Amino acid sequence: MTEQEFSRKIEAIAKKEANKITVFEKNLLAVAIYSAPLAKKLLEINTNERFNLYTGKDPIDINIIAADGSRYMYENPVSDVEKQLESFEKAYSLYGSLFIYGLGNGVLLKGILQNQTHKTIVVFEPEIEIIYIVFHLFDFSKELFSSRLVIASSELFTPTHYYAISRMKDVLSHARVYNLYINCSFYDAYHADMNKINENITSVFIHRLKEIGNDSTDALIGINHTTAHIPDMLESIPLKNIINQRTKKTKTAIIVSTGPSLNKQLELLKQIQNHATIISVDSSYPILKAHGIKPDYVTSIEREECTSEFFNSESSEFDKDIIFLIATLTHPTTVKYLKGRNAAYILRPLPYELGFEDDDFGYLASGQSAAHLSFDIAMALEHERIIFIGQDLAYGEGRSSHAKGHVFSGDYDKNQESKYTIAYGGEGMAETMEVWNLFRQYFEYIIAIIQRKNQNLLIYNCTEGGARIAGTIEKPFKAVLEEVFDEIKPSMPLPTKLNEAQQKAKLKKYKKHIQKIIAFGKDLQDKCEKLFLELAKQIEIAKELQELGKDEQIDFESLEKISAKLDKLKESFNDKLFKDTYYTITSSFIHNQELELTAIKVRPCNTDEEKKQKLLEWVSVHGHWLFSIAGMISAMRENLEKSALWLK
Repeated sequence: MTEQEFSRKIEAIAKKEANKITVFEKNLLAVAIYSAPLAKKLLEINTNERFNLYTGKDPIDINIIAADGSRYMYENPVSDVEKQLESFEKAYSLYGSLFIYGLGNGVLLKGILQNQTHKTIVVFEPEIEIIYIVFHLFDFSKELFSSRLVIASSELFTPTHYYAISRMKDVLSHARVYNLYINCSFYDAYHADMNKINENITSVFIHRLKEIGNDSTDALIGINHTTAHIPDMLESIPLKNIINQRTKKTKTAIIVSTGPSLNKQLELLKQIQNHATIISVDSSYPILKAHGIKPDYVTSIEREECTSEFFNSESSEFDKDIIFLIATLTHPTTVKYLKGRNAAYILRPLPYELGFEDDDFGYLASGQSAAHLSFDIAMALEHERIIFIGQDLAYGEGRSSHAKGHVFSGDYDKNQESKYTIAYGGEGMAETMEVWNLFRQYFEYIIAIIQRKNQNLLIYNCTEGGARIAGTIEKPFKAVLEEVFDEIKPSMPLPTKLNEAQQKAKLKKYKKHIQKIIAFGKDLQDKCEKLFLELAKQIEIAKELQELGKDEQIDFESLEKISAKLDKLKESFNDKLFKDTYYTITSSFIHNQELELTAIKVRPCNTDEEKKQKLLEWVSVHGHWLFSIAGMISAMRENLEKSALWLK
């Protein structure tokens, strides 16, 4: 079945009247949203051939048997599944997210879905024909459409799918208690597949936790810089004006990164510079300048001062028409070096910056690198063709990390631990490191999302070296440029800035918002500290009684009240102002603490003694939680006051 035929069939099903759509078709439409390949495979099945279905008088008396009679899913479907559901809920009733290997006959899953505590359920099934059979028996479409349930073919699940799953509700917070539950003994024959899935899930959890990090220092630095740069931002070119005045002006965007392969592409890039939009990452800018290649845009996203060195040169005629797209969290030295050039300071879609609700200067740069920002601007300007060069994301010959002419030494990353990924072209492996791997995986994730929405967009990887970026078209730079030379890049005036009155009005709005943040933080810090003192006193008494063997004298009623106060205090963390501000520096701590708290929360309790011990442990852990949150709020509040000197 071709893609066009598949699309037509899905469209025909979707147009049916509600009362004429079968259970199978309902499930199929829901699956097609997140896995078109699986929906296509299911549509290609005319009838089940490898497995037979047997049903009894009882609606749950359903068995699936291999066509050759060699394997039965259940000995006694009704009693087997009833016992299984009972033991499952004893162990997992409090879990927010679940991973299950094997769809079985679908009855267990239907039972599990009755427990609304389970917010996300992912089921891997190795046999597509079993999915086909079960989809004719039970309607899972509501849960599939809402993303509460994901039914996946382990054969067709990609790294992008795993990454998307890790971002679903309650999934990452359950990383510490993750377990791949095996549906029944029928699936014992699929150990190799189970191991592969386990490795993929574990890997994506590690990846996501590294993304979040465990240190709020970087976030706090970014907040300080953004706050200090608000006046400079308001005087710069608004991002909104760049997009409004330059969208669709050229068809092709070339994103220039500084991988080891860049040097071999410079001659061709120079020839094409009048035919395409050139977007350079900060580290490529000095190299392009040295070769007389003028980019249209230069992007920078780092908060560290070392990045400022890329701009440590005198402003010249060369810089006249270049727009420097710089994240507001950049180091002050970068702002200093860019004086006299065309800067556009951009708010990133981070909680603190989103709180300003200023679409004139935001929001781009959701990724971790300048190359990701470059891709964002290429998308925002609606180019039809996006080309990557120098995007190696891997070491080059002699284990070089960057192109010749890079401001820093080409081997300054050599102490990084090596990792390996599929090489450009698909043959062999490329040596890379953790941070480049994160950059590549983000590209793959965002490209997969974009291509589902816009199948006409052409994304080429013309790096001709380094790591493969899944989702891109690998093609030599020279061959792709033959399609570009017909286009002539138009002359474009610089986008307009805000007038003085507009700048003053915005500055007043920013000042009011920051003052509100500081007052909110002071109040929340006081509440955290007050509850911490109450909690610490009760925990100290409880531990002393435990050491004396007098557990029965512990005041569990007071601990219950403290637990209730904790729940009430946490309601403040759902406040929009908290999410827009203090969450920025507390998020990594909260995420990491959530792993420990979830492990306590999901633990089953069958006796009063177990319930009391769980309560004591739950309240005890929150002592460190409260103390740390209060300290982080205090640190951010004090830093805001220092960074916003322009408030006075």
